[in-house]
Amino acid sequence: MSNDKPIFLADSCIGGLSVLKSLWSSGYANDAVFLADYQVNPLGEKDDAMIAGVVERWISIASEYTDTLIMACNTLSIRYRLLQQSGVELPEIGHVISMVDCFEAMVWAESENLVDKKVLVIGTRYTASQSVYPDILTAAVAGVRVETIAATELERQIARIEPWDGESREVLSGELKQAIKSTDIAVLACTCFPIVSAELQTLFPDVVFLDPGMYCSRLLERSSDDSSQRLQLKISGAVVTAADAADFARPYLDCDSVHVSSMN
Repeated sequence: MSNDKPIFLADSCIGGLSVLKSLWSSGYANDAVFLADYQVNPLGEKDDAMIAGVVERWISIASEYTDTLIMACNTLSIRYRLLQQSGVELPEIGHVISMVDCFEAMVWAESENLVDKKVLVIGTRYTASQSVYPDILTAAVAGVRVETIAATELERQIARIEPWDGESREVLSGELKQAIKSTDIAVLACTCFPIVSAELQTLFPDVVFLDPGMYCSRLLERSSDDSSQRLQLKISGAVVTAADAADFARPYLDCDSVHVSSMN
């Protein structure tokens, strides 16, 4: 990874900014480019072939800016891991960090706290349908019991920058509420969910919430760049306007140096 190049993060919505926020709070990735690729949103409801195509798209776009790509999307990261395991040839870039890598780092760091616990992995429909995260947990942690659940409406609400106070029944279904209440630890396996982690913690005070994105900094070399934080925010598609994305990003990241452009 070159210290004089920015970090490139990509997600299918603004959710991946939660990963960038955790990096900035740890002193990493001061110079960043973030792609909110709404052109492919909702990615978690696409088929395998289309998701694989987005893997190639993001690597190709990132390579125009830097040699370090953070796939700040659990759906794409799981598909990327499966493609790697199958031996499919993918476009090359110097360094890729996926949310699966962050999940593994989280499990490693929290392994003692996960022993004999009931863990709920909350993600998109695609993430919840795959065994990647349960397999990682059960292979690394003794006695852990793992369930997965899709929280599609909650993801959609946050991705579209629509307000949510935790009370909407349509957004937080009875099934999802019951699943969270019945677990010891809930893993926020969609980068949108950490954005409302405070609201979730208020609703479910007895549950421990873990965000894999918080462990991303463990997988990066610290840059020599000690300047102020700055972000190039690129928006594709027509779901969210560049202006709305900027209005969200600046207070969320507590950063005035956010430069936004559309990219289609």
